[in-house]
Amino acid sequence: MTRPLHVAFVWHMHQPYYKDDLSNSFLLPWVRLRAAKDYYKMPALLDGYPDVKLTFNLVPALVEQIQDYVDGGVQDVYMELARRPVSGLSADERGFVARWMTESGQIRRVRQYPRYLELVRKREQAGPPTAGGLATLFSDAELRDLLVWFNLSWIGPEAMEDNPEIAELVRKGRFFSDADVDPVLRVQFELLRKVLPKYRELQERGQAELITSPYYHPILPLIRDLGIARVARPDLKMPRAMFKHADDAAEQLRLGIEAHRRHFGRRPRGVWPPEAAVSEDVVRLAADHRLEWMLSDEGVLSRSLASPIIRDAQGQVTQPEQLYTPYRVQGHDSPIHLVFRDAPLSNAIGFEYQNSPADEAAADLVRRLRAIQQRQQDRPLLAVIALDGENCWDSYEANGNPFLHSLYSRLSREPDLKTVTVSEFIAEFPAERALSRIHPGSWINANFDTWVGDAEHNVAWDLLAQARDFLSERERAADDHEQLASARREALIAQGSDWFWWFGRSHDSGMDQIWDSLFRLHLRNIYMSLKRTPPAELYRPIANDTGGSASKRPHRKITPKLNGVVDQEEWEAGGYVDVSALFGAMHPPTGAVRRIWFGHDDRNLYLRFDLLPTGRPRPVELEIFFSGSPKQPSNGNFGFDPALRLTAKTSGADVELELRELTPGAHLRQPRWADRATGGEAFAFAVPFEALGHDPGETVEMVAVAHEKGKPVEQLPPTGSIPVRVPGDVFSGRQNQPLKILLVAAEVAPFAKVGGLADVAGALPKALKAMGHDVRVVMPRYGSIDVEKYGLRRIVTNLGVPLAHQPVNADVLEGRIAGEVPIYFIDNQQFFGRDGMYGFWDDDARFIFFSRAALEMLRPLDFRPDVIHVNDWHTAVIPNMLARLYAADPFYADIATVLTIHNLAFQGVFGYGALNLADLEQWGLIKPGMPGLDDIVNLLGRGLYFSDVVNTVSNRYAEEILTPEYGEKMDPLLRVFRGKLHGIINGIDYDLFNPSTDASLVAPYDIASIEKKVENKLALQKEVGLPQDPAIPVIGLISRLYDQKGLDLIANIMWGLTRLNLQLVVLGAGDARYEEMFRANARDNPGKVSATIGFKPVLAQQIYAGSDMFLMPSRFEPCGLGQLISLRYGTIPIVRATGGLADTIDDWDPVQQTGNGFVFTAYDHWDLFAQVVRALETFRQTSPWRRLQANAMSTDVSWANSAEKYVGLYRSAMGNHAESREYSAAASDPYSW
Repeated sequence: MTRPLHVAFVWHMHQPYYKDDLSNSFLLPWVRLRAAKDYYKMPALLDGYPDVKLTFNLVPALVEQIQDYVDGGVQDVYMELARRPVSGLSADERGFVARWMTESGQIRRVRQYPRYLELVRKREQAGPPTAGGLATLFSDAELRDLLVWFNLSWIGPEAMEDNPEIAELVRKGRFFSDADVDPVLRVQFELLRKVLPKYRELQERGQAELITSPYYHPILPLIRDLGIARVARPDLKMPRAMFKHADDAAEQLRLGIEAHRRHFGRRPRGVWPPEAAVSEDVVRLAADHRLEWMLSDEGVLSRSLASPIIRDAQGQVTQPEQLYTPYRVQGHDSPIHLVFRDAPLSNAIGFEYQNSPADEAAADLVRRLRAIQQRQQDRPLLAVIALDGENCWDSYEANGNPFLHSLYSRLSREPDLKTVTVSEFIAEFPAERALSRIHPGSWINANFDTWVGDAEHNVAWDLLAQARDFLSERERAADDHEQLASARREALIAQGSDWFWWFGRSHDSGMDQIWDSLFRLHLRNIYMSLKRTPPAELYRPIANDTGGSASKRPHRKITPKLNGVVDQEEWEAGGYVDVSALFGAMHPPTGAVRRIWFGHDDRNLYLRFDLLPTGRPRPVELEIFFSGSPKQPSNGNFGFDPALRLTAKTSGADVELELRELTPGAHLRQPRWADRATGGEAFAFAVPFEALGHDPGETVEMVAVAHEKGKPVEQLPPTGSIPVRVPGDVFSGRQNQPLKILLVAAEVAPFAKVGGLADVAGALPKALKAMGHDVRVVMPRYGSIDVEKYGLRRIVTNLGVPLAHQPVNADVLEGRIAGEVPIYFIDNQQFFGRDGMYGFWDDDARFIFFSRAALEMLRPLDFRPDVIHVNDWHTAVIPNMLARLYAADPFYADIATVLTIHNLAFQGVFGYGALNLADLEQWGLIKPGMPGLDDIVNLLGRGLYFSDVVNTVSNRYAEEILTPEYGEKMDPLLRVFRGKLHGIINGIDYDLFNPSTDASLVAPYDIASIEKKVENKLALQKEVGLPQDPAIPVIGLISRLYDQKGLDLIANIMWGLTRLNLQLVVLGAGDARYEEMFRANARDNPGKVSATIGFKPVLAQQIYAGSDMFLMPSRFEPCGLGQLISLRYGTIPIVRATGGLADTIDDWDPVQQTGNGFVFTAYDHWDLFAQVVRALETFRQTSPWRRLQANAMSTDVSWANSAEKYVGLYRSAMGNHAESREYSAAASDPYSW
């Protein structure tokens, strides 16, 4: 009998210590909310699956906080606000609710409740937060609904179903009363009280093992020896004050063990080291505390063994006995077992399966486990799946319940898989292997970079070390025992890993200011417990909150109307300084101005000063000081020497403007420039660059001073200045010079093709080359690309390409596209020698390596492009690399970037380890302020963030993707960068698609001989087995057979189409139901319908040429190729107005004889049917039909037309890049206040 695979699920339950012990208040609500949604449901699910065994890690600090809620007598800021009548909340309290109780609209839990989502979107669309704006954002009714929904959404679906009162609130949805929050909070507390007893019940009946952690979740290796972080990263920058209190690690562990025994009645046998972080010292410490096992990550095991965990193309471990077995480590007195989690399987639950149907995801996990079981030899294996037990369910349907039910049900029935607790397995199969060395590392890249090494991390460690040293001094002085105990507890709390997790660039919670404040609160409490005044540093934020809500630099030129009415869209691409945000989350300034907007076009500098809300007097005067020549010294109070002063004074409804030099007697002379601006809701005006006296390319700096009643009230910004680059010099003297362009793509026709990207990458360079530009292309050399067939030659060998801080070699081969355009191939057999192009478990490493190689090859090729044109997620990391890794290298510094999005649905979403592969981990996540993007590595999002210009493949689609319907969850970020978003329709290769030379046709033709098209129609009818009749209109359909292509609309009218006098010729493949639909209709209507399932290139050309009409009723279509080819062949498109279809097809106007197709707008099958009927009626009219065909064939869909637009885009990118470099090099950086 085959031995089953033993599977241990270890769910990690943890929250940081949110309580301020000195005030007995919870400052964040997540313990209460997680208990209501996750901490009870996770053990309770097992009631239905008695054969499933699990291991739960309950961190003692979490258990203590749950017990505090159960015991009562504690405060919870969020709960107290919810319990109070909305009408009695102060402005600050209303602002607090609006800011901190509106979660991200990207969270699945938020999206499933329409009213909550409506309120969240109102908050998101309000722009960056300011205290005044947030306080007045919501009406009383809206604010009450928000308070109820914030709490209600955190009750799990199973509890909602079991409680009629809660179910009724969900049904009601809006217009809640103050009292409606009471049953919500009551249910939360009912669940809170059941959490700990439920875990203990599972333990008593033998269905779960409960394990502990060090009490406050510190990273023990760093507490024992902070310098150990340099083992994995010798170049890591360490804090100035090294933390030297190793004994705290033993105390944290001892307290954790004692608390576990106190709460659950048993001494724990296992321990979850926080962040799965281990070292030899820590493992022996655990052994000395008589713990039997602990857990870490496969990356740590790999480095401990000095041997990689090798996986095949399907992601399966080739030597399963290496990973799926416990290891023994000898402590000082007794041994301890180490088990290592399977990271891909654990991360599949944590990050991947949320986007799949529940049953499909559960089946995939079981399939992958069975694949391990099938490789099992004589020795039994233990597959460990370990991850956070609460966070991932936020992104799952119904809080993950359908997935977990499906998974546990399958595991209960699966004879080849046996769930066990870790202790159970070790007791039956003690470790036979010993580890002689343990690499110090965590479950993130097997190092500690996430918690130490970044500037903010190191400041936090310095402050912790300083406070802990102070405590040691007081302990030696034998201060009051009770005070010392309180201070020591605060010191242990401050050692928690979470504080350091949120510091630095690696992670962003959207609440970093609060985390920062909590960490410093615990450090202050050390001093305050001992009746000492905390150092001033503990009242200043550690986290650098720049680049977010406080300021933004311009994205592109603006020319707003200055008529007293602000059109925000006209200013959106400009820069701003949010004065309120500069002063803190809930503390507005005492001055007059809320926000300063600035931007420019080729002639003018535009300034707009938004005033604080009604109730504050409007400033009588603004003074704006401008810098002089860059040659003058910067020794003024503003960081520059002011040369000009612009005054803006109210005069009735207008604003009087005067610009004068700051020289003696200047006030007696005529102003250098003067004007009047229309007053209104803001001061907005334009200042000519000519009046400022700066040359193109120079940077003019400015600072404003606001006055009320003749007295200065504030300097804007409070420190530093706002620099603006004077435009006009980027292309000076080289406006018509050819450009050097490198196009980087994962696929290029004819060498390798999966989608439309390959066609663009193969055709656009030829058109650019014909215009005289030096364009080159680079792609991977996949295993399917034959060196001899394409005449490739090796021009660079052993190119060292950095990957995860290690060189990996590649060769560069050279070929030609159509004998003209140079194309380079990155050759590395490990990454690209396999069959296939996409869909491998290591795609992040493959395409990060390719992207880096594309940059590294430039120097040996002696080719320095003006622009690098990257495409889709596979190469979208290149702008990020140029901005972070190559910005200081003169060879690369001036290279601009363009990102083209061909398919927004594929974004390259990976774990944080992808940044380590790209050598970008020290800069961390991009933190756009959107939780759906803040906590993951989204390579397409990074490309959008860092590229100089972004475009997609049609103007309409560029507008559509700004909406949630089309934005694929990227729309918030796209809206932020809409100023650099463009749309250029693709072209088609006129040599390849030419009806006058197409060898596939029986009768070539052109616009002058359109009558020959009928011969191709007769040949097509014969080829597909339809009656040959020139009078019967033929409609062609060449498509992937999926809903996106409008196949559901066609399905709804097939019965009608087959009753019309037409023939339908179908070529395509896809969804099985549509394939069968066309097969069945072809069988039932042999004289009307032909269906060829699959793809035949020659038949496709014959359909384009032989059909009278071409059907493309797409739900969405970024660009579309079929309609372009059909136009070229005089075949009239019938399309829905979306994306590229809307940009290229104009509806036929029989009166004006204009248009080139038939267009419908609503996604409705009757609208489609009406356009088909209209096309058939027009077909019967010979003269109008000939005119329509001529219009179609006259439409310019060539790449020459599109290439001209791309050249303009490249030049725009170069201008943006030059301006961006000016901003980043400014002496007084305006984005670091």
